[in-house]
Amino acid sequence: MDEGKVLKKISRFLNKEVKSRNAKCVVIGISGGIDSTVTAYLSAQGLGADKVLGLLLPDYSVTPKIDVKHGLEISKKLNINYELIDIGKGKNYIIKNFPRNKLAKANFLVRLRMAILYYYAATKGGIVVGTADKSELQLGYFTKYGDGGADIFPIADLYKTEVRRIARYMKIPQHIIEKRSSARLWKGQTAEGEIGVSYETIDKILDQINFEKILKNSPIPEIVGVDQKNVRTVIEWIKNNRHKHELPIPRCKLNLK
Repeated sequence: MDEGKVLKKISRFLNKEVKSRNAKCVVIGISGGIDSTVTAYLSAQGLGADKVLGLLLPDYSVTPKIDVKHGLEISKKLNINYELIDIGKGKNYIIKNFPRNKLAKANFLVRLRMAILYYYAATKGGIVVGTADKSELQLGYFTKYGDGGADIFPIADLYKTEVRRIARYMKIPQHIIEKRSSARLWKGQTAEGEIGVSYETIDKILDQINFEKILKNSPIPEIVGVDQKNVRTVIEWIKNNRHKHELPIPRCKLNLK
């Protein structure tokens, strides 16, 4: 992967989308994680810091304070406009009489964040930039109409491991690059822990399977150097989230192969 060429292509994509939609700015959810940080860097460098609004939307019942610290660090470093809004109390007030369900509650939090991003985008004349990467999108590891419901996805053609490569190239702080990915759906939750496979292995599998054939129930392939159990796990995630692959949201196509 030629990191320089990737950055230029994403910059062109961002500028094209902003111009074609007559947007005055882009709005990004800043979580303090690797994907939102890389997206914020790309947006600030490609469009200019004055055209980027970052929203930090913690729910302190599940959001570690270190995430907020990292989000503020990045926002200030990039000199973008940003706001910090504690949404935990509002979320709890809305759902206090709802049926109890751990996953539904977690997904509601993600959708609430996206609703707030769109609220700000509407008031600022902007568009919402999604932060999902290729690994998450192909696995279906996102919330439908939550973090999967943005206007554009600039890093959607980069696997998680490639996002980390881009982050190193852009000299993003090491403590964010090394941070374990988490949607912060509940306390202690991590992406790899929930999926059951490391991103290094996930990306190796995703890169060697035919995604369209998998969705059509073709036989599970054997991949050299990868435990067949892990291959089955990844395939099951893709198939179980089949309904999430029907959303034609603009994604920056990089054609890295």
